[in-house]
Amino acid sequence: MADTTDGGPTGSANRLRSLLASLLPENPVAAAEAVVTACGDTRASVLQRQDLDWVVLAGAEDCADQTQLAALECGAGVLRDRAATIGTFAVVLAEPFNKHTGPALDQNLLRQVCVWIELTARATSLTDELAALDDEAEVMRGVTHQILSARDLDQVLLSITNHTLRMSESDICGVFLREGDELRMRSCAGHRVVDTARLVMKRGQGVAGLVFETGKVAKIDSYLHDSTISSDFMSLAEQEATRSALAVPLVVHGDLIGVLEVWRRRYSSFTDRDVRRLVALADLATIAIENGRLYDAQRATVDELESTRISLERQLSLLNRSSTLQHSLIEIVLANTAVTSSVARTVGTDLGCGVAILSATGEVEATYPRTLDTTTLLREVLGRNGTLPHRATRLTAADGKTIWAHPVIAAENQYGAVCLVGGTEDADIMEVACGQAAMVCSLAQLQQRAASAARAEALDQILWDLMEGTAEQRSAARSRTHQMGIRLRGYHRIFYGVLENMDALAAQEGWNTSSSDALRRTMLNGIRSCTQPTPLTLTSVRGNWIVALAPIKDRERSRDLLDELHKITTQAHPDLRISWGVSSARSNPVDYPQAFGEAKTAHAASRRLGTVSLYDELGIVRLLLGSSDNPDLQGFIKEVTEPLLDYDQQSDGSLLKTLRTFFDANCSQKDAAERLFVHPKTLAYRLELIRKLTNLDLSRHADRMRADLALRLLQVTQAVSDLDGESPPSLG
Repeated sequence: MADTTDGGPTGSANRLRSLLASLLPENPVAAAEAVVTACGDTRASVLQRQDLDWVVLAGAEDCADQTQLAALECGAGVLRDRAATIGTFAVVLAEPFNKHTGPALDQNLLRQVCVWIELTARATSLTDELAALDDEAEVMRGVTHQILSARDLDQVLLSITNHTLRMSESDICGVFLREGDELRMRSCAGHRVVDTARLVMKRGQGVAGLVFETGKVAKIDSYLHDSTISSDFMSLAEQEATRSALAVPLVVHGDLIGVLEVWRRRYSSFTDRDVRRLVALADLATIAIENGRLYDAQRATVDELESTRISLERQLSLLNRSSTLQHSLIEIVLANTAVTSSVARTVGTDLGCGVAILSATGEVEATYPRTLDTTTLLREVLGRNGTLPHRATRLTAADGKTIWAHPVIAAENQYGAVCLVGGTEDADIMEVACGQAAMVCSLAQLQQRAASAARAEALDQILWDLMEGTAEQRSAARSRTHQMGIRLRGYHRIFYGVLENMDALAAQEGWNTSSSDALRRTMLNGIRSCTQPTPLTLTSVRGNWIVALAPIKDRERSRDLLDELHKITTQAHPDLRISWGVSSARSNPVDYPQAFGEAKTAHAASRRLGTVSLYDELGIVRLLLGSSDNPDLQGFIKEVTEPLLDYDQQSDGSLLKTLRTFFDANCSQKDAAERLFVHPKTLAYRLELIRKLTNLDLSRHADRMRADLALRLLQVTQAVSDLDGESPPSLG
């Protein structure tokens, strides 16, 4: 008969059934202990299989060995009559089932108990998983806030690596960003070797390269033995002792921008949960990276705008400062005062610096202050070559002071330089001020050049009006010479030159019109600067003609001037040939047109004879070269006879008769003295007086022939005048 007391099998069965009907315990261990307690004297043990072994949760530790428990799973073995197993749990009784005790504790009830413990374990696991998920969600919220709150891209990447390293329970974490066809490590944590932080991967190289190539998650359980990855970084993996790796892509708008990868140094497999976490972190990282890039771009834009604002404000200040200074400098030019000294004083006072203005030859034209050490300044600015700077220059002197130098250039010619020394202003202002001062000096040079050009043009017009103008034009030209300070008093000669080979030389050298004109201007400037034996009164160039009005009377000085003009021509161009003709000396500007004709005649003689250039020395040749309609007879006669006639009339002398008698006596002083009934010394005195009055050397054949012809022509004109009823002076 069955035992119905609480201590027997029936009581244990009832307690187990009551236990099965109650609420599930907190965990499998509590459920196992409750089962052992409910079994009471029946003595039961509860076990759980973990991996390949069974572990006792409650009850006796030696209730069964692992072999028996393995047989129990197969429904065989010695435990078959006193145990039951469902899933990963087993209940083992101390004694076998007794057929005499009835069905109080049978195998079905034990199976129900195993199911009850299994349900408890699953409920506990689900509860733990829910708690873990809740914790994970809370952690992810914190990570999200920290990652997304980062602004700087480097800060974002550092935050990503640190949080990923902690949440993935990994040893190394790195963020690769794509640069063209490469992945470059931008942030790394947990590494031991510096090369890890400098990794660069191409498609297919390593785990990150595999993700780069496929665009999918890559998971490696054994880095050194996995055949799916390349062997490019095996040595680095050995140095880092990496065992497993997991990498996920960073994708924005369908484009891969990088890879997030973690490594573990222990043997372990990344679970689906690990993958899910890393993918979630990668999504956050992608957003954070884009935000970081946008923030960096925005910050760069803001910085650029701020820099632009500062630059514009500085430029505006510089413009205002330079505008004020420029206004002051322009007023100096308009005031028509001493430009260089005024510029030096204005700039030096305004900028608190030393100022030196140099000429084209490197000489100091003006300084401020007067005590400025120009010796050191010239040594620094001119340098070893002793030449002025041809562009804006900034130097540091031996004493540490800064020197700004700017060339003074007008119409492609350098007229000097402006130098600033020291100063209390900003370097940009000093540089601009130096350029403005140089510009004002250039304007002054252009002003002077324009005035000189206008004056030269006016003088050219005056000269040609005096030479070729009508009577009214010549009269107006003489009036203008007084207004312009040109003195036409005293004797003047006209020098007429022709550039013989100018056109041929231009063709040979390949010059254009501008080049030829430049050579003419160079030669004209040289002639105008001529001071020996005397400065020229007026000069001009018209085509290949050169005309000069020189205040010279005697022939010797005329020849000296011709020598100087030939030197100037040679300096202008060694192959240039010029021929000259010089008129006789004229004291009245009214006679300049006739003198111009004389100069042309002398030039023609010079070209034909090759030696004579002075009209005075042409003799009878000028009668042949003069106009066929109006031969220069009267001028020829007057040059010889007029001084003698004037002397005879004033002194009641007989120089003209003495000269005629001298020629009739075949130039014999003795015979002439006898014919004139005078002493030979008297005759010699008269001949010397004739030489002084006419500048004729009667010992020279040419001068004797010229004087003889002039006397004979005078006789002819006297005969013509007698026929016409006139009474000219007689030869005696």
